[in-house]
Amino acid sequence: MKIDVFDNDKKNTSVKSISLIPFFEQEPVNSINPSLKQALEEIGFTGKSSDIRIISLPTIKENFCTMGLGKRDKYSIEVYRRALSQSLRDIEKTGIATVISILPGIDRPDAEAFETAYIAETTLYKFSKYKSQHNENHEIRELLISGKGDLNSSLRMGQILGKSTNYARDFANMPPSEGTPSYYEKLARELKNVKVSVIEKAQFKELGMGGLEGVSRAAKEPAKLVIMEYKNSSDKPFAIIGKGIIFDSGGISIKPSAGMQEMKFDKCGASAVLGVMKALSEMNAKVNVIGLAPLTENLPGGNAYKPGDILRHYNGKTSEVITTDAEGRLVMADALSYAVDKYSPKAILDISTLTGACVTALGNNIAGLMGNSEELVNKMLDVSSKTWEKVWHLPIDDDFREQIKSTVADIKNTGGSQGGAETAGAFLENFIGTTPWLHLDIAGTAWTQEKTAKKEYVGKGATGFGVRLLTEFAISLFN
Repeated sequence: MKIDVFDNDKKNTSVKSISLIPFFEQEPVNSINPSLKQALEEIGFTGKSSDIRIISLPTIKENFCTMGLGKRDKYSIEVYRRALSQSLRDIEKTGIATVISILPGIDRPDAEAFETAYIAETTLYKFSKYKSQHNENHEIRELLISGKGDLNSSLRMGQILGKSTNYARDFANMPPSEGTPSYYEKLARELKNVKVSVIEKAQFKELGMGGLEGVSRAAKEPAKLVIMEYKNSSDKPFAIIGKGIIFDSGGISIKPSAGMQEMKFDKCGASAVLGVMKALSEMNAKVNVIGLAPLTENLPGGNAYKPGDILRHYNGKTSEVITTDAEGRLVMADALSYAVDKYSPKAILDISTLTGACVTALGNNIAGLMGNSEELVNKMLDVSSKTWEKVWHLPIDDDFREQIKSTVADIKNTGGSQGGAETAGAFLENFIGTTPWLHLDIAGTAWTQEKTAKKEYVGKGATGFGVRLLTEFAISLFN
Protein backbone atom coordinates (compact mmCIF):
# COMPACT_ATOMS: atom_id res chain seq x y z
CA MET A 1 0.00 0.00 0.00
CA LYS A 2 1.24 3.47 -0.88
CA ILE A 3 1.07 5.99 1.97
CA ASP A 4 1.82 9.60 1.13
CA VAL A 5 0.91 13.21 1.83
CA PHE A 6 -2.21 14.45 0.02
CA ASP A 7 -1.58 17.21 -2.50
CA ASN A 8 -4.85 18.77 -3.66
CA ASP A 9 -3.10 20.39 -6.63
CA LYS A 10 -2.10 16.95 -7.89
CA LYS A 11 -5.40 15.23 -7.13
CA ASN A 12 -6.26 12.71 -9.82
CA THR A 13 -9.95 13.25 -10.51
CA SER A 14 -10.09 10.20 -12.75
CA VAL A 15 -9.37 7.90 -9.79
CA LYS A 16 -12.30 6.99 -7.56
CA SER A 17 -11.48 8.02 -4.01
CA ILE A 18 -13.12 8.46 -0.61
CA SER A 19 -12.48 11.20 1.95
CA LEU A 20 -12.14 10.03 5.55
CA ILE A 21 -13.26 12.84 7.86
CA PRO A 22 -13.12 12.82 11.70
CA PHE A 23 -15.95 14.38 13.75
CA PHE A 24 -16.44 15.01 17.44
CA GLU A 25 -19.78 14.42 19.16
CA GLN A 26 -22.15 17.39 19.54
CA GLU A 27 -19.87 19.77 17.63
CA PRO A 28 -21.02 21.83 14.62
CA VAL A 29 -20.19 20.62 11.16
CA ASN A 30 -20.69 23.91 9.32
CA SER A 31 -17.29 23.87 7.63
CA ILE A 32 -17.94 20.75 5.57
CA ASN A 33 -19.51 20.40 2.15
CA PRO A 34 -23.20 21.52 2.35
CA SER A 35 -24.35 18.36 0.56
CA LEU A 36 -22.50 16.20 3.06
CA LYS A 37 -23.86 18.21 5.98
CA GLN A 38 -27.42 17.65 4.75
CA ALA A 39 -26.79 13.91 4.27
CA LEU A 40 -25.40 13.59 7.79
CA GLU A 41 -28.40 15.37 9.27
CA GLU A 42 -30.75 13.08 7.36
CA ILE A 43 -29.12 9.88 8.63
CA GLY A 44 -28.75 11.16 12.20
CA PHE A 45 -24.96 11.09 12.38
CA THR A 46 -23.88 12.35 15.81
CA GLY A 47 -20.10 11.88 15.90
CA LYS A 48 -20.32 9.44 18.78
CA SER A 49 -17.31 7.19 19.26
CA SER A 50 -17.17 4.46 16.58
CA ASP A 51 -20.13 5.94 14.66
CA ILE A 52 -18.80 5.27 11.16
CA ARG A 53 -20.85 6.12 8.06
CA ILE A 54 -20.07 5.60 4.38
CA ILE A 55 -21.81 8.19 2.20
CA SER A 56 -21.83 8.47 -1.58
CA LEU A 57 -23.03 11.74 -3.09
CA PRO A 58 -23.61 11.23 -6.84
CA THR A 59 -24.59 14.87 -7.35
CA ILE A 60 -21.07 16.04 -6.57
CA LYS A 61 -19.39 12.75 -7.52
CA GLU A 62 -17.71 12.35 -4.16
CA ASN A 63 -17.55 9.65 -1.48
CA PHE A 64 -17.12 10.19 2.23
CA CYS A 65 -16.46 8.14 5.34
CA THR A 66 -17.41 10.09 8.45
CA MET A 67 -15.61 8.88 11.57
CA GLY A 68 -17.07 9.59 15.01
CA LEU A 69 -14.49 10.24 17.75
CA GLY A 70 -16.89 10.86 20.63
CA LYS A 71 -16.69 13.83 22.97
CA ARG A 72 -13.61 15.98 22.65
CA ASP A 73 -12.86 15.93 26.39
CA LYS A 74 -12.82 12.11 26.34
CA TYR A 75 -10.55 11.89 23.32
CA SER A 76 -7.23 10.03 23.32
CA ILE A 77 -4.99 8.68 20.60
CA GLU A 78 -6.39 5.23 21.39
CA VAL A 79 -9.88 6.47 20.46
CA TYR A 80 -8.44 7.58 17.12
CA ARG A 81 -6.64 4.28 16.54
CA ARG A 82 -9.81 2.26 17.01
CA ALA A 83 -12.04 4.58 14.99
CA LEU A 84 -9.51 4.77 12.16
CA SER A 85 -9.15 1.01 12.07
CA GLN A 86 -12.91 0.43 11.87
CA SER A 87 -13.25 3.12 9.21
CA LEU A 88 -10.57 1.52 7.04
CA ARG A 89 -12.24 -1.88 7.37
CA ASP A 90 -15.57 -0.39 6.31
CA ILE A 91 -13.99 1.47 3.39
CA GLU A 92 -12.26 -1.69 2.24
CA LYS A 93 -15.65 -3.35 1.79
CA THR A 94 -16.65 -0.68 -0.74
CA GLY A 95 -13.84 -1.58 -3.13
CA ILE A 96 -12.62 2.04 -3.27
CA ALA A 97 -8.83 1.82 -3.48
CA THR A 98 -7.78 5.43 -2.70
CA VAL A 99 -8.44 7.02 0.69
CA ILE A 100 -7.83 10.68 1.54
CA SER A 101 -7.57 10.84 5.33
CA ILE A 102 -7.94 14.10 7.26
CA LEU A 103 -6.14 14.16 10.62
CA PRO A 104 -8.12 14.96 13.81
CA GLY A 105 -5.97 18.01 14.55
CA ILE A 106 -5.76 17.42 18.32
CA ASP A 107 -2.21 16.14 18.77
CA ARG A 108 0.86 17.20 16.83
CA PRO A 109 0.32 16.60 13.08
CA ASP A 110 3.47 14.47 12.84
CA ALA A 111 2.30 12.25 15.71
CA GLU A 112 -1.15 11.81 14.17
CA ALA A 113 0.39 11.06 10.77
CA PHE A 114 2.67 8.44 12.35
CA GLU A 115 -0.29 6.72 14.04
CA THR A 116 -2.35 6.84 10.86
CA ALA A 117 0.34 5.10 8.80
CA TYR A 118 1.04 2.55 11.52
CA ILE A 119 -2.60 1.64 12.15
CA ALA A 120 -3.37 1.49 8.43
CA GLU A 121 -0.64 -1.10 7.93
CA THR A 122 -1.64 -3.27 10.91
CA THR A 123 -5.38 -2.98 10.21
CA LEU A 124 -5.21 -3.90 6.54
CA TYR A 125 -2.82 -6.81 7.12
CA LYS A 126 -3.91 -10.16 5.72
CA PHE A 127 -2.30 -13.55 6.13
CA SER A 128 -3.43 -15.02 2.83
CA LYS A 129 -0.40 -17.12 1.87
CA TYR A 130 -2.35 -20.35 2.14
CA LYS A 131 -5.62 -19.15 0.61
CA SER A 132 -6.41 -20.68 -2.77
CA GLN A 133 -8.34 -17.52 -3.68
CA HIS A 134 -7.62 -13.97 -2.61
CA ASN A 135 -9.71 -11.03 -3.80
CA GLU A 136 -7.36 -8.10 -4.37
CA ASN A 137 -10.13 -5.97 -5.84
CA HIS A 138 -11.30 -4.97 -2.36
CA GLU A 139 -7.95 -3.77 -1.09
CA ILE A 140 -7.00 -0.19 -0.26
CA ARG A 141 -3.96 0.56 -2.38
CA GLU A 142 -3.35 4.24 -1.60
CA LEU A 143 -3.70 6.25 1.61
CA LEU A 144 -3.15 10.00 1.30
CA ILE A 145 -2.83 12.05 4.49
CA SER A 146 -4.16 15.60 4.67
CA GLY A 147 -2.60 17.65 7.45
CA LYS A 148 -0.37 20.61 8.27
CA GLY A 149 3.42 20.64 8.11
CA ASP A 150 5.99 18.24 6.70
CA LEU A 151 4.58 14.79 7.42
CA ASN A 152 6.74 12.68 5.13
CA SER A 153 9.22 11.45 7.76
CA SER A 154 6.45 10.58 10.23
CA LEU A 155 4.52 8.66 7.59
CA ARG A 156 7.63 6.73 6.62
CA MET A 157 8.46 5.79 10.23
CA GLY A 158 4.88 4.79 10.97
CA GLN A 159 4.76 2.62 7.88
CA ILE A 160 8.10 0.97 8.70
CA LEU A 161 6.84 0.05 12.16
CA GLY A 162 3.54 -1.21 10.77
CA LYS A 163 5.24 -3.33 8.11
CA SER A 164 7.74 -4.66 10.66
CA THR A 165 4.87 -5.63 12.97
CA ASN A 166 3.26 -7.46 10.06
CA TYR A 167 6.59 -9.13 9.25
CA ALA A 168 6.57 -10.60 12.74
CA ARG A 169 2.92 -11.62 12.35
CA ASP A 170 3.69 -13.44 9.12
CA PHE A 171 6.19 -15.77 10.79
CA ALA A 172 4.05 -16.23 13.91
CA ASN A 173 1.01 -17.16 11.79
CA MET A 174 2.89 -19.77 9.76
CA PRO A 175 2.01 -23.42 10.31
CA PRO A 176 4.63 -25.14 12.47
CA SER A 177 5.77 -27.52 9.73
CA GLU A 178 6.82 -24.55 7.57
CA GLY A 179 7.58 -21.78 10.07
CA THR A 180 10.67 -23.67 11.20
CA PRO A 181 13.94 -22.59 12.82
CA SER A 182 15.58 -22.82 9.40
CA TYR A 183 12.95 -20.56 7.86
CA TYR A 184 13.41 -18.08 10.70
CA GLU A 185 17.14 -18.05 9.97
CA LYS A 186 16.36 -17.36 6.31
CA LEU A 187 14.19 -14.37 7.23
CA ALA A 188 16.85 -13.05 9.60
CA ARG A 189 19.52 -13.24 6.90
CA GLU A 190 17.34 -11.14 4.59
CA LEU A 191 17.38 -8.17 7.00
CA LYS A 192 19.42 -5.15 5.91
CA ASN A 193 22.52 -4.18 7.92
CA VAL A 194 21.98 -7.01 10.40
CA LYS A 195 24.80 -9.47 11.07
CA VAL A 196 23.47 -12.99 11.62
CA SER A 197 25.19 -15.93 13.28
CA VAL A 198 23.69 -19.27 14.27
CA ILE A 199 24.47 -21.83 16.95
CA GLU A 200 23.30 -25.19 15.68
CA LYS A 201 21.82 -28.06 17.67
CA ALA A 202 25.06 -30.04 17.53
CA GLN A 203 26.79 -27.26 19.48
CA PHE A 204 24.27 -27.06 22.35
CA LYS A 205 25.85 -29.86 24.39
CA GLU A 206 29.38 -28.68 23.62
CA LEU A 207 28.54 -25.17 24.87
CA GLY A 208 26.70 -26.43 27.95
CA MET A 209 23.27 -25.25 26.79
CA GLY A 210 21.39 -28.00 28.60
CA GLY A 211 18.02 -26.31 28.35
CA LEU A 212 18.11 -25.98 24.57
CA GLU A 213 19.65 -29.42 24.20
CA GLY A 214 17.05 -31.05 26.44
CA VAL A 215 13.94 -29.45 24.97
CA SER A 216 15.12 -30.07 21.40
CA ARG A 217 15.97 -33.76 21.80
CA ALA A 218 12.76 -35.07 20.19
CA ALA A 219 12.42 -32.20 17.71
CA LYS A 220 12.17 -33.24 14.07
CA GLU A 221 13.25 -29.83 12.77
CA PRO A 222 16.86 -28.84 13.59
CA ALA A 223 16.87 -26.49 16.58
CA LYS A 224 18.90 -23.26 16.44
CA LEU A 225 19.92 -20.25 18.42
CA VAL A 226 19.77 -17.39 15.90
CA ILE A 227 21.72 -14.25 16.81
CA MET A 228 21.08 -10.93 15.03
CA GLU A 229 23.34 -7.91 15.57
CA TYR A 230 22.44 -4.39 14.47
CA LYS A 231 25.15 -1.91 15.45
CA ASN A 232 24.74 1.79 14.72
CA SER A 233 26.02 3.14 18.04
CA SER A 234 29.28 2.87 19.98
CA ASP A 235 27.39 2.30 23.26
CA LYS A 236 27.21 -1.10 24.89
CA PRO A 237 24.47 -3.25 23.33
CA PHE A 238 20.91 -3.80 24.43
CA ALA A 239 20.03 -7.51 24.16
CA ILE A 240 16.54 -8.80 23.33
CA ILE A 241 15.74 -12.50 23.62
CA GLY A 242 12.52 -13.95 22.16
CA LYS A 243 11.11 -17.37 22.95
CA GLY A 244 10.79 -19.39 19.75
CA ILE A 245 9.02 -22.66 20.45
CA ILE A 246 7.94 -23.47 16.90
CA PHE A 247 5.27 -25.83 18.17
CA ASP A 248 4.56 -26.72 21.78
CA SER A 249 2.85 -30.07 22.25
CA GLY A 250 3.88 -30.02 25.92
CA GLY A 251 6.39 -32.80 25.27
CA ILE A 252 6.02 -35.86 27.51
CA SER A 253 3.70 -33.74 29.69
CA ILE A 254 1.46 -33.49 26.65
CA LYS A 255 -1.23 -30.82 26.39
CA PRO A 256 -4.95 -31.54 25.84
CA SER A 257 -5.79 -31.80 22.14
CA ALA A 258 -8.44 -29.05 22.30
CA GLY A 259 -6.84 -25.84 21.14
CA MET A 260 -3.42 -27.39 20.58
CA GLN A 261 -3.35 -25.92 17.06
CA GLU A 262 -2.80 -22.52 18.68
CA MET A 263 0.56 -23.69 19.99
CA LYS A 264 2.10 -22.57 16.70
CA PHE A 265 1.89 -19.16 18.38
CA ASP A 266 4.47 -20.19 20.99
CA LYS A 267 7.02 -18.64 18.64
CA CYS A 268 5.57 -15.13 18.96
CA GLY A 269 8.39 -13.87 21.20
CA ALA A 270 11.00 -14.79 18.60
CA SER A 271 8.74 -13.35 15.90
CA ALA A 272 8.63 -10.03 17.76
CA VAL A 273 12.43 -9.89 17.96
CA LEU A 274 12.59 -10.46 14.20
CA GLY A 275 10.19 -7.53 13.67
CA VAL A 276 12.18 -5.28 16.01
CA MET A 277 15.44 -5.96 14.18
CA LYS A 278 13.74 -5.21 10.85
CA ALA A 279 12.28 -1.94 12.15
CA LEU A 280 15.52 -0.68 13.69
CA SER A 281 17.55 -1.43 10.59
CA GLU A 282 15.07 0.18 8.17
CA MET A 283 14.75 3.24 10.42
CA ASN A 284 18.56 3.50 10.50
CA ALA A 285 18.13 3.87 14.26
CA LYS A 286 21.18 5.03 16.23
CA VAL A 287 21.25 2.01 18.53
CA ASN A 288 23.29 -1.11 19.25
CA VAL A 289 20.86 -4.01 19.61
CA ILE A 290 21.43 -7.76 19.64
CA GLY A 291 18.45 -10.04 19.11
CA LEU A 292 18.60 -13.71 20.10
CA ALA A 293 16.00 -16.35 19.26
CA PRO A 294 16.23 -19.86 20.75
CA LEU A 295 14.19 -21.93 18.30
CA THR A 296 12.96 -25.50 18.65
CA GLU A 297 9.91 -27.73 18.67
CA ASN A 298 8.77 -29.28 21.97
CA LEU A 299 7.61 -32.78 21.05
CA PRO A 300 7.24 -36.17 22.74
CA GLY A 301 9.28 -39.17 21.61
CA GLY A 302 11.47 -42.02 22.78
CA ASN A 303 14.43 -39.66 23.07
CA ALA A 304 12.51 -36.72 24.56
CA TYR A 305 13.58 -35.13 27.81
CA LYS A 306 11.44 -36.25 30.72
CA PRO A 307 9.94 -35.06 33.99
CA GLY A 308 12.57 -35.77 36.63
CA ASP A 309 15.50 -34.93 34.35
CA ILE A 310 18.08 -32.43 35.55
CA LEU A 311 19.49 -30.00 33.00
CA ARG A 312 22.69 -27.97 33.33
CA HIS A 313 22.44 -24.54 31.73
CA TYR A 314 25.03 -22.34 30.03
CA ASN A 315 25.93 -20.46 33.23
CA GLY A 316 26.38 -23.73 35.19
CA LYS A 317 23.10 -23.62 37.11
CA THR A 318 20.98 -26.77 37.15
CA SER A 319 17.22 -27.11 36.85
CA GLU A 320 14.99 -30.02 37.73
CA VAL A 321 12.31 -30.75 35.15
CA ILE A 322 8.94 -31.04 36.90
CA THR A 323 6.96 -30.75 33.68
CA THR A 324 8.16 -30.71 30.08
CA ASP A 325 5.34 -28.23 29.38
CA ALA A 326 7.36 -25.50 31.12
CA GLU A 327 9.95 -25.64 28.36
CA GLY A 328 10.13 -21.97 27.39
CA ARG A 329 12.04 -20.90 30.48
CA LEU A 330 14.52 -23.73 29.91
CA VAL A 331 15.56 -22.55 26.44
CA MET A 332 15.40 -18.89 27.45
CA ALA A 333 17.77 -19.60 30.35
CA ASP A 334 20.57 -20.59 27.97
CA ALA A 335 19.94 -17.69 25.59
CA LEU A 336 19.87 -15.16 28.44
CA SER A 337 23.06 -16.39 30.10
CA TYR A 338 24.84 -16.66 26.74
CA ALA A 339 23.90 -13.05 25.88
CA VAL A 340 25.15 -11.82 29.26
CA ASP A 341 28.43 -13.72 28.95
CA LYS A 342 29.26 -12.95 25.32
CA TYR A 343 27.98 -9.40 24.90
CA SER A 344 28.02 -7.76 28.38
CA PRO A 345 24.88 -5.77 27.49
CA LYS A 346 23.90 -2.49 29.13
CA ALA A 347 20.44 -4.05 29.60
CA ILE A 348 18.70 -7.26 28.64
CA LEU A 349 15.04 -8.03 27.95
CA ASP A 350 13.22 -11.25 27.19
CA ILE A 351 9.80 -11.52 25.55
CA SER A 352 7.96 -14.83 25.87
CA THR A 353 4.59 -16.51 25.56
CA LEU A 354 5.54 -18.02 28.89
CA THR A 355 2.64 -18.77 31.23
CA GLY A 356 -1.08 -19.36 31.24
CA ALA A 357 -0.97 -17.90 34.73
CA CYS A 358 -0.24 -14.47 33.26
CA VAL A 359 -3.34 -14.77 31.07
CA THR A 360 -5.39 -15.64 34.15
CA ALA A 361 -3.98 -12.66 36.02
CA LEU A 362 -4.06 -9.98 33.31
CA GLY A 363 -6.33 -11.25 30.54
CA ASN A 364 -5.64 -10.91 26.84
CA ASN A 365 -4.88 -7.22 26.42
CA ILE A 366 -2.11 -6.65 28.97
CA ALA A 367 1.32 -8.29 29.18
CA GLY A 368 3.09 -9.05 32.44
CA LEU A 369 6.22 -7.01 33.16
CA MET A 370 8.89 -8.06 35.66
CA GLY A 371 12.49 -7.03 36.20
CA ASN A 372 15.34 -6.17 38.54
CA SER A 373 15.69 -2.49 37.60
CA GLU A 374 13.19 0.11 38.75
CA GLU A 375 14.59 2.54 36.17
CA LEU A 376 14.00 0.10 33.30
CA VAL A 377 10.54 -0.85 34.58
CA ASN A 378 9.48 2.81 34.73
CA LYS A 379 10.90 3.48 31.26
CA MET A 380 8.99 0.51 29.85
CA LEU A 381 5.75 1.65 31.51
CA ASP A 382 6.24 5.10 30.01
CA VAL A 383 6.88 3.78 26.48
CA SER A 384 3.94 1.36 26.78
CA SER A 385 1.57 4.18 27.71
CA LYS A 386 2.13 5.70 24.26
CA THR A 387 1.45 2.53 22.26
CA TRP A 388 -1.42 0.02 22.14
CA GLU A 389 0.83 -2.59 23.81
CA LYS A 390 -0.09 -2.34 27.48
CA VAL A 391 1.94 -3.88 30.30
CA TRP A 392 1.46 -4.30 34.04
CA HIS A 393 4.27 -4.55 36.58
CA LEU A 394 4.26 -7.81 38.55
CA PRO A 395 6.54 -8.57 41.52
CA ILE A 396 9.33 -11.09 41.98
CA ASP A 397 10.11 -11.51 45.67
CA ASP A 398 11.62 -14.13 47.97
CA ASP A 399 8.35 -16.04 48.30
CA PHE A 400 8.35 -16.75 44.56
CA ARG A 401 12.06 -17.60 44.64
CA GLU A 402 11.38 -20.06 47.44
CA GLN A 403 8.68 -21.79 45.36
CA ILE A 404 11.14 -22.82 42.65
CA LYS A 405 13.87 -24.21 44.91
CA SER A 406 14.65 -27.86 44.18
CA THR A 407 15.90 -30.56 46.55
CA VAL A 408 18.00 -32.20 43.81
CA ALA A 409 19.04 -29.22 41.64
CA ASP A 410 19.52 -25.49 42.02
CA ILE A 411 15.97 -24.71 40.88
CA LYS A 412 12.97 -26.46 39.35
CA ASN A 413 11.09 -25.41 36.25
CA THR A 414 7.74 -24.79 37.92
CA GLY A 415 6.69 -23.61 41.33
CA GLY A 416 3.11 -24.82 41.08
CA SER A 417 -0.08 -23.11 39.97
CA GLN A 418 -0.03 -20.20 42.40
CA GLY A 419 1.88 -17.16 41.20
CA GLY A 420 2.86 -19.02 38.05
CA ALA A 421 3.82 -15.92 36.08
CA GLU A 422 6.02 -14.64 38.90
CA THR A 423 7.73 -17.98 39.60
CA ALA A 424 8.58 -18.18 35.89
CA GLY A 425 10.12 -14.73 36.18
CA ALA A 426 11.99 -15.85 39.29
CA PHE A 427 13.37 -18.81 37.30
CA LEU A 428 14.69 -16.56 34.52
CA GLU A 429 16.21 -14.20 37.10
CA ASN A 430 18.85 -16.89 37.77
CA PHE A 431 20.38 -16.37 34.34
CA ILE A 432 21.02 -12.64 34.06
CA GLY A 433 23.45 -12.04 36.91
CA THR A 434 23.56 -8.35 37.83
CA THR A 435 22.63 -7.11 34.35
CA PRO A 436 19.64 -4.72 34.34
CA TRP A 437 16.81 -6.94 33.09
CA LEU A 438 13.17 -6.91 32.04
CA HIS A 439 10.86 -9.87 31.38
CA LEU A 440 7.69 -9.56 29.29
CA ASP A 441 5.15 -12.39 29.47
CA ILE A 442 2.99 -12.01 26.35
CA ALA A 443 1.06 -15.29 26.60
CA GLY A 444 -2.25 -13.42 26.61
CA THR A 445 -1.45 -10.71 24.09
CA ALA A 446 0.47 -12.51 21.34
CA TRP A 447 -2.52 -13.75 19.36
CA THR A 448 -6.27 -13.19 19.29
CA GLN A 449 -8.67 -15.77 20.62
CA GLU A 450 -12.36 -16.25 19.89
CA LYS A 451 -13.69 -15.35 23.33
CA THR A 452 -11.43 -12.46 24.20
CA ALA A 453 -11.66 -8.74 23.51
CA LYS A 454 -8.82 -7.47 21.35
CA LYS A 455 -7.81 -4.22 19.79
CA GLU A 456 -9.74 -3.84 16.56
CA TYR A 457 -6.66 -3.02 14.54
CA VAL A 458 -4.91 -6.36 14.93
CA GLY A 459 -7.66 -8.69 13.71
CA LYS A 460 -7.43 -12.47 14.06
CA GLY A 461 -4.24 -14.46 14.50
CA ALA A 462 -0.86 -13.17 15.66
CA THR A 463 -0.92 -9.57 16.87
CA GLY A 464 2.75 -8.62 16.56
CA PHE A 465 2.66 -7.50 20.20
CA GLY A 466 6.01 -6.11 21.25
CA VAL A 467 7.42 -4.99 17.90
CA ARG A 468 6.51 -1.33 18.24
CA LEU A 469 6.93 -1.40 22.03
CA LEU A 470 10.45 -2.82 21.99
CA THR A 471 11.55 -0.75 18.99
CA GLU A 472 10.58 2.48 20.71
CA PHE A 473 11.99 1.22 24.03
CA ALA A 474 15.32 0.35 22.39
CA ILE A 475 15.55 3.79 20.78
CA SER A 476 14.78 5.43 24.15
CA LEU A 477 17.75 3.62 25.75
CA PHE A 478 20.20 5.28 23.37
CA ASN A 479 18.81 8.84 23.47
